[in-house]
This record gives sequence, C-alpha cells and structure tokens, in this order.
Amino acid sequence: MLRRAAAALDEIAAEPGRLRLVDLGERLGLAKSTARRLLVGLVEVGLASVDTQGRFSLGDRLLGFGHSDGAHIAAVFRPTIERVAYATDGETVDLSVLRGQRMWFVDQIESSHRLRAVSAVGVRFPMESTANGKAALAALEEGEANAVISRLGSEARERLRAEIAEIRRTGIAFDRDEHTPGISAAAVARRTMGDNLVAISVPAPTERFLEKEQRIVAALHAAAESPAWAR
Repeated sequence: MLRRAAAALDEIAAEPGRLRLVDLGERLGLAKSTARRLLVGLVEVGLASVDTQGRFSLGDRLLGFGHSDGAHIAAVFRPTIERVAYATDGETVDLSVLRGQRMWFVDQIESSHRLRAVSAVGVRFPMESTANGKAALAALEEGEANAVISRLGSEARERLRAEIAEIRRTGIAFDRDEHTPGISAAAVARRTMGDNLVAISVPAPTERFLEKEQRIVAALHAAAESPAWAR
C-alpha cells in the first residue's frame, strides 16, 4: 500500500490539478474501488487534495515537507551552482532532487544570455529524457534504475541502458535535443549524506551548448567534487 501511495503522489505531482480518480486508477493499474480507497486516505491525512471537479493536487501537508526539504538542499548547494554558472560564462544552472521517478527542480541560476533555457523551480521532469534524470538513473542501484527503464519500449530500453553505462564511466549525462527540441544539457548526480539524490545540470540552446560543451563538462566535473555532497 505504501508503494501504491508513493506512485499515486508521483503521478499527481507530475500533473497537479489535472488528474481525476479514473486517470490515476488507469496509470497505477488499480481497480476503481482500490484507487478510491487509496486516494481518499491520502486526502484524509493531508497528502493530497481534490477540487470540486474531482482533480487531484498534492496536499498542504506534503507541500510543507517538500518546501522545507527543497529549501535546505538549495541553500547547501547554492555556492556550488553559482560557481558552475560563473565557470560556464553565465549559463543556466539547475539543481534538482530525485523524488519518486521524477526530478524535482529546487533551485536555479538563470542565464545572463538573452537566448536561454529556463525551467520553473518546483516542476518535476522525467528521468529518461533529461540530463539530470539520466545522471540520477546512473547513480541508482540496478533494481531502482530498471523500474524506470522497464516502462520504455525495447529499443529505447537498450539505448538508455547503454547510455547509463557510459554515464557511469564518464560521470556526465547528456540530453541532446531530447526533452526540448533546440535545448541541450549536461548533468552530474550524486547522493548526499542525507541520502538525497541530487543533480546539477546546465541546459543551453543547442548551438551554444555545442560551442561550450567542454567548458560545461569541466565545470560539472568540478561541481561533482564540491563538499556540498557530504553535507
């Protein structure tokens, strides 16, 4: 039941205010009566909320936990991502944390360039098509990573497994126009002392990313050695 609750909250967090009971039941593979009992329980304890049209969002109790946790991680890593922004000549730098099977953005330094990549803090992105998500997958145990990879088609699974092996070898993950056409990114991810899986990523318009790729990769390698991971 705990796993089902976590999976339901992951789906709600990915599309807050959009999913109804029937949508969540289908995504979780649950009978309508089972899904109803699960979601009623989540609403009763404040982990989920439901509006008058039957659409679910995260509850105030869970949002409160998340804000506190995210704010602490952001404060610890702020000097590190500032150094990455400086080393990449003012590119956007994102800080995200693995929550469920998605990457939750908790802080960002916005690029100083007129043409830039910007994602809203608080948004949750998929793992399989983003640099920060793939970096996190490479940092997971095999069983945990396979839980994400198994959702994909056979060709995509094999491609992602090969990519994860390369990320584990080099320490750097890439998104080359995958999540958003015209935007590429690189990322590193590691576990912290508090057992959070944190990623630092640098997204940029693809043309500029290719010009600065070596510089971006060097900045991320330096960030991977930051003492922030040990806090």
